[in-house]
Amino acid sequence: MPASRLQLAAESGAIDLPEGTFGWLNANSGSTLGIDDHRLHATQSFFPDHARLEARGISVSPFLQRQVDHAVIQAHRSKAASFNLIAQTLEHTSPGALISVDGDKTDGIESILKELKRRFDGVESYSKAHGKLVWFKHPDVMPDISDWIDVTYLYPNGWVTRAGVFSADGPDQGSKALASALPVLTGKVADLGAGWGYLSGEALKSETITELHGFEADFHATECAKHNVRDARARFHWSDVLSLEENGFDVVISNPPFHTTRKPDTTLGSAFIHKAADMLKPKGALWMVANRNLPYEATLASRFRRVDVISESGGFKVISARTPKTSRTG
Repeated sequence: MPASRLQLAAESGAIDLPEGTFGWLNANSGSTLGIDDHRLHATQSFFPDHARLEARGISVSPFLQRQVDHAVIQAHRSKAASFNLIAQTLEHTSPGALISVDGDKTDGIESILKELKRRFDGVESYSKAHGKLVWFKHPDVMPDISDWIDVTYLYPNGWVTRAGVFSADGPDQGSKALASALPVLTGKVADLGAGWGYLSGEALKSETITELHGFEADFHATECAKHNVRDARARFHWSDVLSLEENGFDVVISNPPFHTTRKPDTTLGSAFIHKAADMLKPKGALWMVANRNLPYEATLASRFRRVDVISESGGFKVISARTPKTSRTG
């Protein structure tokens, strides 16, 4: 398992790791800090990574729930979310605690370092592998960090989103394209990758839906969806879509993710298609949206007997796939 920058910095002598417990915020499930697991209290809101940390025997929750002696933060892709994680650590540590932030250049670690130097004294850094570890001590007198604390966005129509969730600034164009193309839906519906609930809410305009289950890997997005979709037919589940065992759905809707890093990768979207086919009844239908350049047609043809492109506009294609084949047939 690869070493984190914190471990490499400690091994180089650039930083001394003190005794005591460590909060590990936005923990990277695929790396090691060089700290005994029993000293770690991790946070991870992405369900697959949360499950991997739990399988390693590390104490983990979606957000920091206890006081710790020190903390290391893995920078978030959203700078607002990263600063909120720093604020959480300062709330759950005492003066003198070691607070460190580990991030790649693409995570905005340079601007995080600049802002930390503006507000705190004694900020140090260690560079390695296109990124930095930066650290400072929890001060006796705190600067004003009130702008780092509230990362919830409230829209005039009542929607709530949160910094760091997908499309936090409003419905994304792909979901809007799919919502506008949906027919009247009937029966039991699943929304795979439900996000903060926009698409589920639009689908529930069909009064013939009997129940809708939204499955989402981001804990914070799931909590937003519960707030945004106040319909008795809706249930939202923090879960790993690819590990679902549910079936018996009449319809699956999805705006599947197409990357786990910053580079496009159709593997995840294709896996969503396979999962949708497994979840549907024999005469069920998948309605999905994707970027026009993503080649999902072969995967769809392998799992469904009829595949139609319903619309293509604004760089997106809306696809209807009906009558799933079994995985053996596919």
